[in-house]
Amino acid sequence: MVYDTDKIDNGLMENYKTLFSPLQYKKISILEVGIFKGGSLLYWDDYFQHPETVIVGLDLSLPSVEFGDRIQVFECDQNDSEGLQAIAEQYGPFDIIIDDGSHFRKETENCFRELFTEVVTGGYYVIEDWAAGYWRDRPMYAGMVDLINDIVARIPELSISESRIILEKNKALAFFRKGENGWRE
Repeated sequence: MVYDTDKIDNGLMENYKTLFSPLQYKKISILEVGIFKGGSLLYWDDYFQHPETVIVGLDLSLPSVEFGDRIQVFECDQNDSEGLQAIAEQYGPFDIIIDDGSHFRKETENCFRELFTEVVTGGYYVIEDWAAGYWRDRPMYAGMVDLINDIVARIPELSISESRIILEKNKALAFFRKGENGWRE
């Protein structure tokens, strides 16, 4: 199957497969913020094998794609705290949350603030394309690098047990794994 997602061309899926391989056959719940054409949701539907896995996607507008029974999609703005919480209450807690939404600091920060608490202990919160904050010719992305630095500075208080910051050509990922007692576990 061909998946209409840039996550394959830029190599993100290889990082995800390495990180998420222990979850591939387990019952999980995954939320992706920013689904564009829906290709990554279709990929997750094939990759995660447990029949009771739940895959949730949200975006400002939804693609015209036929999704399988395990996939639920919603129109929701990243600044809509009530909408984010309603989705989390219905489908969370989540084993994986991927924020590939607006790549603006305000929206990304709101999602993290509202949804990190909805990640299970041992689960992952991922922020994609945070390096957009380095693009000097696109000031609308200013603050993304600072946001990642702010989250890293708060690792102890957020009970983050592991983090990985990846910055390579065409790729910027920040993985935060939630722990019960943080990085001292």
